[in-house]
Amino acid sequence: MSQRLTREAKILKPNEYTQIFKGGSRVKGKHWQIIAKPIQDPRPRLGLAISKKVTRLAVDRNRFKRVARETFRLAQADLDNWGFVVMARKSKPAKSPELSAELLDLFKQVAKN
Repeated sequence: MSQRLTREAKILKPNEYTQIFKGGSRVKGKHWQIIAKPIQDPRPRLGLAISKKVTRLAVDRNRFKRVARETFRLAQADLDNWGFVVMARKSKPAKSPELSAELLDLFKQVAKN
C-alpha cells in the first residue's frame, strides 16, 4: 500500500460526514476526539473537523490539520476499513510529537474494537 494520502483516502462530502457522525463510535483523548465507523471501502478514510470554537487562530487550526493528516498517512496501512472524523479539543498547547502520539493511540483504540 502506498504511503501517499490520496483524494480517495479523504472524506470530502457532507453526507459522508453525516453518516459517520450519526452511527460512529467516539473516542476522546486530551487533545483529540475521533468519531469512527466501519465503511465499505477497503481502505481507511480521514475527515477533519477542526472548529474555530476550539482554537481561534487559523495558524493553530492548520497545525492540528497537518499533524492529523501526517499521522493518518503514516498509520493508514494498519487501520483496515474505518471512516475517521478527527476533531481537536480545547486543551493547553502541546508539541506536534505529543499530538501525533496521542492521535495514533486513539486510531489504534478504534481499530482494535
